[in-house]
Amino acid sequence: MTRDVYARTAKISEAPAPSVAIPTGPNSPLALLQAVLENPTDLEHVRRYTTGDFMYVSLNYEHPELKQIMPWAGTTAGTEGLVQTFKDVFTFWSVVAFEPQDSFENSDGAAIFGYFTYRSNTLGKTVTSPLSILARARDGKLSFVQFMEDTFATVRSFRESGTYRIKADPNGSEFDV
Repeated sequence: MTRDVYARTAKISEAPAPSVAIPTGPNSPLALLQAVLENPTDLEHVRRYTTGDFMYVSLNYEHPELKQIMPWAGTTAGTEGLVQTFKDVFTFWSVVAFEPQDSFENSDGAAIFGYFTYRSNTLGKTVTSPLSILARARDGKLSFVQFMEDTFATVRSFRESGTYRIKADPNGSEFDV
């Protein structure tokens, strides 16, 4: 495979038409996840939809350097971790758009894919990132949620100055970003 496959960059407007599933029932994993996302900063609201041993993974399992920039990054036990993450995100950024484009579910899990556009509240930089949310359910409640995004892009919305020296391609040269 050549590098030419990477040359064309798709735009959000070129994405296939959404394929958003309809939850199979009021306590299905997709219905529970959608309910949480309707008001993710209200602890009592979110607690209604989560198990006592709920686990939340934000961006990665653990990354101390990223946690300095985004304190919510990593794995947290308890519903409070998910709620605090959304409170922090809404403090760090203003939400310009949050668009689910596809969703799926089975008997014990659901996934939502889409994109968001945030504007950093410190520098006013706007970034659009794909997103994916994986949820697992047990006994009519969510037991696990994992939220993923283009963290390189979102962190850059806080970049005031400076560059990274990158050497990714073993056969290529270094470059600054």
